[in-house]
Amino acid sequence: MNKVFFKPWVGNDYDTGGIFGKKILVLGEAHLCKGCEDCGRVENADECADFTSTNCIEVLLSGETGSWTGTFHKFERSLVNHETDLEESRKIWNSLAFYNYVQKAMNGSRKSPEWVDFRNSEEAFFEVIDELQPDLIIVWGVTRMYDLLPGGNRWREGEPLEIDDYRVKNGYYSLANGKETRALWVYHPSAGYSWIWWHNVIDTEL
Repeated sequence: MNKVFFKPWVGNDYDTGGIFGKKILVLGEAHLCKGCEDCGRVENADECADFTSTNCIEVLLSGETGSWTGTFHKFERSLVNHETDLEESRKIWNSLAFYNYVQKAMNGSRKSPEWVDFRNSEEAFFEVIDELQPDLIIVWGVTRMYDLLPGGNRWREGEPLEIDDYRVKNGYYSLANGKETRALWVYHPSAGYSWIWWHNVIDTEL
């Protein structure tokens, strides 16, 4: 992955689909960090390349809690439709891959990526999905993460998907080998996210 600054977390059972029976890539927006000047420059990625794994998913699976861990627990519950404990959480995340789209961390004073950050992360995104070959991409966020993700000739909008009068944004990304990967957009699980309701959406793809 020559274009990737923050390498994705890839669970031990991702390649087989784990407990879901299909390869699922969970796509977040961006890391929140101290905002170093060199952040995002691939030639300087050695120190931070594994940030997603070591500072995020591995911390979650160690049982530690923080201001952000509730986001991941709400999402995992929307996959299985019940409360989860640490043992099941480990099984879930070892069945998944997780990647933050924007390849530049946001600092405390600027928490939202700009359109140029999305544009600069496009090549890395395609590199990731071409290598991981997901069957399904679940995207966190239905506004900026829908409007600013790549379109073009590797994107095809899906047929209308309506659940409880809500139109779910969806489509397909073409991989370099010709495979089409399903993409589904959900509310960001950090706030205002009903894991019970979103399970009904996600379950249409599982």
